Amino acid sequence: MKGYKVDFTASTITITADFAKKMNDPTSAEYKTISLIKKDFPQMKIINKTHKTPRKYVSKSTGETFNCNQFKNLKYENMEGFINGLSNSEDYMKPYLFLKNCGSLPLTSRYTAVRRWFVAQFPEFRKNPIFYLYNEVKVIEVTPFFQQAKEEAEENARKKEEGVA
Repeated sequence: MKGYKVDFTASTITITADFAKKMNDPTSAEYKTISLIKKDFPQMKIINKTHKTPRKYVSKSTGETFNCNQFKNLKYENMEGFINGLSNSEDYMKPYLFLKNCGSLPLTSRYTAVRRWFVAQFPEFRKNPIFYLYNEVKVIEVTPFFQQAKEEAEENARKKEEGVA
């Protein structure tokens, strides 16, 4: 039977969510297992297992492996700061601001669209950011990113309606 782990040094029983659900039925084997452990060791505390942070992150688009989440600090302020540091920043700011402030996209879809555009526009920003100081890169069209975000937002709204109805 999986779903629980007993740690005698910490006096804890760590259980999964599935195990906890099954344990609520007094006729189940899970309930009997926990009651036997608690009978022998009444000081044991039951704690729920939480999500484990992955050690490696794999990019869906390129398949590259990273030691940390590559988008963790990729906030609007950081993207703007990177763009403003470039010599032709005004060329990049127009599409960036369009995606960021586009009123027809829901707020939840805007960041995703901006991030996707930013990563596609500056694929070397993590590995070699100085590349953009000495090389001029053509500005990518924002329409595909805008359309993709709009379609995803519509699909999410449709799923919510189906789930409610």
